[in-house]
Amino acid sequence: MKIMNDVILNVVLILFPMLVYFIYNCYREIKCEKYNSILLNVALFSSLYLCLKYGNIETNTQILLFCNIPILVAYLKKEPQVAIVLSIITLLYSAYIFNQNITITLLKFISYYIIYLIGKKKNIKDNTFIILIAILQGFFIAIDYTFIYKTTNIITLVELLLAILLFYLLPIVLLYLFKLADNISSLYLAVSEIEKDKQLKNSLFKITHEVKNPIAVCKGYLDMIDINNKEKLSKYIPIIKQEIDRSLNIMSDFMEFSKIKIDKELLDINILLEDIIKELDLIMGNKNIKMTSRITQDEIFIEGDYNRLKQVFINIIKNSMESIDKKGNIDITTHILKDKYYIEVTDNGCGMDEYTLSKVKELFFTTKNKGSGLGVSLSTEIIKAHSGSIDYTSKPNKGTKVVVKLPIVMI
Repeated sequence: MKIMNDVILNVVLILFPMLVYFIYNCYREIKCEKYNSILLNVALFSSLYLCLKYGNIETNTQILLFCNIPILVAYLKKEPQVAIVLSIITLLYSAYIFNQNITITLLKFISYYIIYLIGKKKNIKDNTFIILIAILQGFFIAIDYTFIYKTTNIITLVELLLAILLFYLLPIVLLYLFKLADNISSLYLAVSEIEKDKQLKNSLFKITHEVKNPIAVCKGYLDMIDINNKEKLSKYIPIIKQEIDRSLNIMSDFMEFSKIKIDKELLDINILLEDIIKELDLIMGNKNIKMTSRITQDEIFIEGDYNRLKQVFINIIKNSMESIDKKGNIDITTHILKDKYYIEVTDNGCGMDEYTLSKVKELFFTTKNKGSGLGVSLSTEIIKAHSGSIDYTSKPNKGTKVVVKLPIVMI
């Protein structure tokens, strides 16, 4: 029982610094090969120190078997200089602290280095390296125990066999565990890079989708503009300029490649809604869509980003427009309930079935032939950043109702 407790202690002492290294390596922000190498070296030296300082096994030879692990890991990670330094430390420790004859240990460490050089030249795989080390380890364990037990009776042979099995298999198992953990760590880092690429693609899709909205508004007004009509010129050009500015703001924000930036300030949400309705009203008339609004006359103040919220409501109304085939109605109403301001946009368009409704907020989900599936997802993200919520109710061929709730600031 004691021998098992001692073995477990040594396994923990060896594995703990390496486990800390793997966990930290997976979750650290800085991805640098040099930094990664320094962390690994610290873990290896820590493992060796803990094993030599606090390891507790019946014979010193058995402790040194566990001290091989950091050395072999250094070879596996292509750090021969570190492996040599660890080998020298172990040799000195075994000579001056354990009072051992270091000849066999020295031959073993030289053999490790020769196998490493052959493996590097022949470009052998890590698993093959571990198998070769395992064969060599078994050979030197047999020699160690031959020097320890001078007799060759049956009991000695049985003890020798059991010792070889225990202290031969355990270090090899630990090496395989390290290799497995290293593969998992590499896989995790690879997945993290894929996630970054995915976020980049999402951002590019969002830019494309959101810039299309103000450009579509500009195109609508340019189609209606008459250069001979000064009244229309003076009315439409400021709107076109404003939408171009909004496009530039969107692109500027997404270039930061980060979470959507929200610049909150105190604003009257009703003024924002009225601005949007004025801009879209003429386009609605051209499409045989009637837009009605019943907005609370009181001043309703919120902490919000004017341009971001404008994106949301234009996207909602635009979706309502696209759901109407030929002729229809879009109704915008507002009301106050407790400390929330409710903005409801209702249309009598094609509506959505239960499946579409359940997927409507998911990234990339779309029922449009040329849709990107980002508009609703982006709108939801913006409203959440304003501590609000956005909900959809719909029935096929009966239309859709979108309810946006935003917290009110009491003045």
